[in-house]
Amino acid sequence: QSGTCIHAHTQTDRNGSLCACFTAALPRFFSARLVFSLIFKVTFFVTYVVDTEGTSTSAETEPGSTHLVPTETNIASGDGRPPPPKNRRTSAVWDSFTVCKNDPSKAMCKLCKSKISRGRDPKHYNTTSLHNHLLYLHCMRKPAVSVTSSSTSSNSPGNIPFQDTGDQLGAAKGSPSSTSSPPILTAFAAKQPFSANHPRSKRITDMIGKMICTDLEPFSVVERRGFKSLVAFLEPKYQLPSRHHFSRTVVPELYEAMRGELVQTLKAADGGVINLTTDLWTSNHNAHAYLCMTGHWCEHVGESSVQRKAVLLNVGVLDIEHTANNILCCLKEKMREWKESVGQPFGVKFVVSDNAANMVKALSEFGHIRCMSHTLHLVVIKALEQDRIVASLLSKARSISGYIHRSSKANNRLHELQTQLNLPQHTLITDIKTRWNYTFYMLQRLVEQCRAVQIMTQESNMGRTPTVIYPNEWGLASDMLTLLSPFEEVTRALSKHSASISEVIPLLHGLCSIIRSLHLGDVTEGETLGAAARKLADNLSKELQWRFEPIFANTTLLHATLLDPRYKASCFPNSVDVAAPARITEETPATSSTSVLSFLITEETPATSSTSVLSFLHKKKSATPMRTHLPTGDVEAYLADGDISLSDDPVKYWSGKLQFWPKLTHFALQHLCCPPTSVQSESVFSTTGNVVSPQ
Repeated sequence: QSGTCIHAHTQTDRNGSLCACFTAALPRFFSARLVFSLIFKVTFFVTYVVDTEGTSTSAETEPGSTHLVPTETNIASGDGRPPPPKNRRTSAVWDSFTVCKNDPSKAMCKLCKSKISRGRDPKHYNTTSLHNHLLYLHCMRKPAVSVTSSSTSSNSPGNIPFQDTGDQLGAAKGSPSSTSSPPILTAFAAKQPFSANHPRSKRITDMIGKMICTDLEPFSVVERRGFKSLVAFLEPKYQLPSRHHFSRTVVPELYEAMRGELVQTLKAADGGVINLTTDLWTSNHNAHAYLCMTGHWCEHVGESSVQRKAVLLNVGVLDIEHTANNILCCLKEKMREWKESVGQPFGVKFVVSDNAANMVKALSEFGHIRCMSHTLHLVVIKALEQDRIVASLLSKARSISGYIHRSSKANNRLHELQTQLNLPQHTLITDIKTRWNYTFYMLQRLVEQCRAVQIMTQESNMGRTPTVIYPNEWGLASDMLTLLSPFEEVTRALSKHSASISEVIPLLHGLCSIIRSLHLGDVTEGETLGAAARKLADNLSKELQWRFEPIFANTTLLHATLLDPRYKASCFPNSVDVAAPARITEETPATSSTSVLSFLITEETPATSSTSVLSFLHKKKSATPMRTHLPTGDVEAYLADGDISLSDDPVKYWSGKLQFWPKLTHFALQHLCCPPTSVQSESVFSTTGNVVSPQ
């Protein structure tokens, strides 16, 4: 009876009669629970009747209005949108979907090309499944609806934008005529977290994994409170996985993906040949030893372009005795794995490592090249240790630099004196025993801050040992900077990522010539070296001759220098027999093997008044050697070709000669892409210490 009463009142008078009847009927119910239940039913029924009456009335009052069913025959719009009935509500979901022409019961998503069912009955197609598809897979909330009129173009379906759920609620509250409200399912789904397989969730997880790898962050970063708060603010629906998920799943998957890309890059190596650098390192955190291996080669980009490649191939634990045989077996195993992954044969031409006895013995069957940076380190360290006066000065310098570096009071006093004396606002540099160039930088900074350091040493005794540097010792420090400056220049040049073994002989030739001139007093730069500095120069010259004399007879390095268009044969020492490197004709079938190249360098080493190795090479290059015999073929054409500047890229030069001298170009590129030091392997371990830390 209550249903009949409500229906009667809603049909006759929907303003006041319903409320009066409802108020009179309240005493008939036995509990407040039934009252609230009736209120909900009445409100829902009134809304339903208003909607149905408005729709049916418009349909009945318009003659000729028909209910259009989007089928294969009545899809008139060119964009695949079903033609809306006149004065009927149209969903903006069709901005993202088109009706399938072959199957009108399905709609195709414009975003992911998925086909979504619209229902089975052609007379009752709906857009619910289309809305759910946009909501759950594309994170697009249900769009607002509007009335489409034939006379109003601005209300066409194409102009109905998607709105946020909050915007729909605000529109419903602000407009008294609005009868639409967001479905409960839509509002509930908007607050549900993403599933693990959600596309956006997977994308965010992958980006966090890349951040961990790129920035060398620990896996525990995902458990930090600040990081969690940031992620929750940026995407509240994203559930952050645990650190174990990143260490066991995400990062290994990224590694396999990057390895796959690297395999494709290795297949494009010039001539199927790469060069390696390797190094050993033991961690102080976990007492594990690690073996590192980097690869270097030239890759063809396009038809006439070549570029150098340098990548990290492997970092693995080597917790066995570091004998030559064990190191060799480990390297061969890693190279075998890469060859199997590449799927085509490629070889290793040269391997660069330090001067450790086990490394030298292990790599003897390869084209082994000793790290020039490590060899220079041994030269300088041995020469500095042989002189007692020099050793005493270095001890004082380390004491002063270390004390000021550790003491905040002394550091503040240094800054005060720098301001008073108008000195550069620089801090002192402490020495690192495994890097000789830090000894040079320490002395350089002390000499720069000489006046401030002298005042501080007079004010208080810094450290337990006497730290007063006397005037003659300051003079020795300046002379040491003059002697060590060429070593620092050569070390820096050979440690560049773009450095090549072709630069070894020219740079060492310039270094030896300058040190010899300093020892003999030919290079003064306005001042004469003291007795202690001359003795140090003599020690440096002897160490250079003993350690680098075999370098000037190394055929591999001579070949590389001769094939470098920046140098060719212009920067060889006078004592070097360059007939040996000219036997390229016997190794490359690109040229004739009947003759060799012989040079007679008649000019003496050019005199120089500078300690710059680069300046020496410029002068040396200007002294053109006399050629008495030239081989025919590609080598003759190459040597007759013009030189390039010392600042130019030799790889770029050879990329332009590939079509003229193809075999000679391949031979040259295999030498030029080899680095002269193992610095790139060592630089891996400079950051690995943070990766394997307890954190």
